[in-house]
Amino acid sequence: MSCHRCSKKAFYKRINTRRAYQCRHCKAFAYPTAGTIFHRTRTPLKAWFLAIFCVAFDKRGVSALQLADQIGVDYNTAWAMLHRIRRAMATRDAQYHLPSPVEMDDTLIGAPTVGGKRGRGTDKTPVLVAISFVLNPAAKEEYTGFAKMQVVASPGRESIREFARQCVTPGSHVRTDANFPYRVLTESGFVHQPIDVKNSGRKAHVLLPHVHTCISNLKTFIQGTYHGLDDGHLQHYLDEYCYRFNRRKHRPELFDRVLLACLEMPETPFYSLRKATSALTQ
Repeated sequence: MSCHRCSKKAFYKRINTRRAYQCRHCKAFAYPTAGTIFHRTRTPLKAWFLAIFCVAFDKRGVSALQLADQIGVDYNTAWAMLHRIRRAMATRDAQYHLPSPVEMDDTLIGAPTVGGKRGRGTDKTPVLVAISFVLNPAAKEEYTGFAKMQVVASPGRESIREFARQCVTPGSHVRTDANFPYRVLTESGFVHQPIDVKNSGRKAHVLLPHVHTCISNLKTFIQGTYHGLDDGHLQHYLDEYCYRFNRRKHRPELFDRVLLACLEMPETPFYSLRKATSALTQ
């Protein structure tokens, strides 16, 4: 660690009551946790590292109630820690675009209204899902790649256009069903490959296997660990799921990767975590 003012590396021994080191030359204070989600936290760093370990290695996900019991903090502290870690995951994944080819579809997440209708038009939250896949011509097989998900107000043309622009590499081949809103992909510079699922005589999960498998696993993840979610913080849970899904082949490295994401993420005030954070695309 170097002093931010004079670049020297000589510091006095840290005082137990202060989370900082004082430079021997210019007397400036250096805070090792500055610029990370750990800055100004009152929770011991050991508890943070244990929380990151739990999040990284439990593929089913960890609820705030479970985490509070595991690391010995109260529920509100565990809740805030989890949401900060999820934000760090989302920021890390936002640096990447899905490579071609890609499958895209939309789904509904949440509990249905009692006595209400099913499908589009319900009180469930619409989510756009895109997932890349790899072609293997020799084996005549396709392999699932990486995933992106976004909460939207409705799966319309503008929502799809913006989601594809943010998440998919420009000019990619994108495979979807034949619903009208997805035609906007052609106008947006993508090579659109619509599949008429209704008239094909085959199930959607057969024609679009990668995205439907991902959606099915997502719903199992949400129902199994969190027993349903409201839309206020749904995007954070989608980000967590995608982060872990995209690194499923690197599980031994997952703790280090999540920790690095947290070190690169500035602190997030508690009041902003309490806000409804689903950035609904209009």
